[in-house]
Amino acid sequence: MATNNVMIDRAGYEYTVKNNPEWFYKALQKAHTLANDYVRVIPNVTKDVHIKKLVMDNMSVSQADPRDCSWTPLKRFSFDGADFTVDNYKINEEQCLNDLDAIYSEMTYSIGANKTEWPKIDGEGESLEEAIMFHLRNSLSNDIEHIIWGGQAVAGIQSGITDQLAVDADAIKVENPVDLDSSNILTEIARVYAAIPTQVINEGEYEPEKAAVKIFMNANTYRFLRMALSTVPTAQQVLLPSFSIVDGKIYYMGVECVVVGLPDNTMIAASRDNLVFLTDLLSDTSYIKTAMGAELKNENIWYAKGQYRAKAGYIFADEVVFYQA
Repeated sequence: MATNNVMIDRAGYEYTVKNNPEWFYKALQKAHTLANDYVRVIPNVTKDVHIKKLVMDNMSVSQADPRDCSWTPLKRFSFDGADFTVDNYKINEEQCLNDLDAIYSEMTYSIGANKTEWPKIDGEGESLEEAIMFHLRNSLSNDIEHIIWGGQAVAGIQSGITDQLAVDADAIKVENPVDLDSSNILTEIARVYAAIPTQVINEGEYEPEKAAVKIFMNANTYRFLRMALSTVPTAQQVLLPSFSIVDGKIYYMGVECVVVGLPDNTMIAASRDNLVFLTDLLSDTSYIKTAMGAELKNENIWYAKGQYRAKAGYIFADEVVFYQA
């Protein structure tokens, strides 16, 4: 990575994950769902993969001992899973240098900043290279969030968790969903909670090695939830008895409500143990290149290109609650 203060370095940059992993990790860290560890990341998936999940039968491991030296073990642990195929994506970026100068010069808050200087990005230095990579990381993290949850196409592909659940007959679908607002959100969250299988709730509550189930929604729905909770029956009752707020997080009956990149009027209740994001961005063959326009097309434009594979999904549809109006 260049460290000099040259405004334009006409040599191209090539980022391989093996030698320059920071560009990808920072993109992952900015993707809201992955930054909060809401799904499991499965790396180095270049085509197809079978993801397994440990299943435990609900039975006791204890048996009466008649003191006869007999041994009759019962099968309690088994593996089940699902097959996934990753989708292919290309990074195609074209950015005018004048636009970059305007965008990033606005981020320079030091007195007497020179327009020929690039501002510091996350404390990384002052170079066009870092400004370009900062821009790409923001764009890529936004794409990853949409790829995970779906509801809209990214690069012509629409196969996120929402899209899969909509056509999956085995998913638990809340009947008669409505357009969400502050007047009905409390009732509809209660309906989502009621549809969660008892085993899924118990796994996160009584088995410490299992992830707790969460109710996922987008920022608009979460705003409706906050608005609804601000309207209380009496001055002394801060929250409805079924809701609680701990360290700024909202819970319904002990299940956390969290914000992710879902479409409007959509909620999903699921456990991290059941949700996966597969990618080969961690492999040594993934790369991204940036180059000045003269080397590719136009000398006044900076171009970037790259490639990666990604896919999000769930292992057991019958453990996921899907609400969509």
